[in-house]
Amino acid sequence: GTGLVGRALQTVVEQQQGDSNDTWVFLGSRDGDLRERAATEAVFEQHRPTHVIHLAAFVGGLYANMRQKATFWRSNSVMNDNVMECCRIYGVVKLISCLSTCIFPDRTTYPIDETMVHDGPPHSSNEGYAYAKRMLDVMNRCYQDEYGLN
Repeated sequence: GTGLVGRALQTVVEQQQGDSNDTWVFLGSRDGDLRERAATEAVFEQHRPTHVIHLAAFVGGLYANMRQKATFWRSNSVMNDNVMECCRIYGVVKLISCLSTCIFPDRTTYPIDETMVHDGPPHSSNEGYAYAKRMLDVMNRCYQDEYGLN
């Protein structure tokens, strides 16, 4: 991974792997544009993962989120769909998807937890991105129910 969470995960894995026979592969957007189905399939074909930690996202600053809501919605929705569907097709045993704190309702009580994700709309400034990430939560449940993807 090339983002904050991916790099942190890579550091932890490198520090704790020891004598493990597990092979970890960390990828960034230069390895394949996950918004493109063919590129996503090529990544899965090349690496044949058994487990996927999906941290990828099309992100930008506040003003980009405000000006390009549809672009953020579409880019992240397509990316999530491509990753999820390739996990199904390639027989991935375990998929972990990372969401974002901005998905939580704008008006909520604190502390917040994952049961509150869909309790109200996110802040309007990033609704395209936030709703795309929320739908990843829904997709996870749907793929679990229909295909047993865990």
